[in-house]
Parts: sequence; C-alpha cells; structure tokens
Amino acid sequence: MSTLQFDRGPEKLSLISQDGATLARFDAANNVDSRSKGIWPDGLYQFAFYNAHPGDLPSSAYGSHGIFVFEVPNREGMGVHSGREGVPDGFGNEGFEHCTMGCIRTTDEAMAQLVRSHAVDPIVSITVSQ
Repeated sequence: MSTLQFDRGPEKLSLISQDGATLARFDAANNVDSRSKGIWPDGLYQFAFYNAHPGDLPSSAYGSHGIFVFEVPNREGMGVHSGREGVPDGFGNEGFEHCTMGCIRTTDEAMAQLVRSHAVDPIVSITVSQ
C-alpha cells in the first residue's frame, strides 16, 4: 500500500512506498480560487475513490487521468488531479499552478504515473503539510 505526501512549501507531491521509500516526486500546488473553501488543511487523509474522467484533455479541469479523491472532513470532492495545461487562471497561472476549488493539482505526467502505480500498489492516504 502506497501513500502520497504533499509538501506545500516546495510545491512537491511524493509517491511513498509502504516501507517509506520515495518512489517518485512531482511538481504540485494547492493554489485556490477565491470562491473556494480554502486550501487543503494539513493532516492525514484516507483515500476514498478514483474517478477516471476518460477522454478529457490535459487542458480540461481534471486533466487526462482523472482524480484521486480523499476523505477530508467538512469538504467535498477533495482530490489530486492535473489539468489546465496552457489555460491561465486570473493570475496567469497554468498547468499545476492553475487555481482549484481546494484540490491539489499536479502534472498530467504525474497523474499517469500515479494511475499506473495505483493499479498494482493501491494509494491508501495522503499527508498534507507545510
């Protein structure tokens, strides 16, 4: 069983094996829209489900590889996804830095690797920290 670790400061998302080894590290951000309920709170959250979003493009809201959703108290649909490649938000951020409604956004390449890994070694949680 693998886990994810999002480090807000360096804007990195890591895939961690059961024995604690870092398997991969990706660019990721938690820049939120002013209409959102705010950033993803620091803490440990259990995996809920994966939604594939087949046929979506890298420029779409969730990217080409869907979303991993986690159980975040008092929040709905909080997950890790990609999307918005080449699409600027109101501040000119695009790709993984494009704002979300609270989710952590990473790259399409990162999501492809997470989907492949999850198929053989399921992701069970995410830890979010400064």
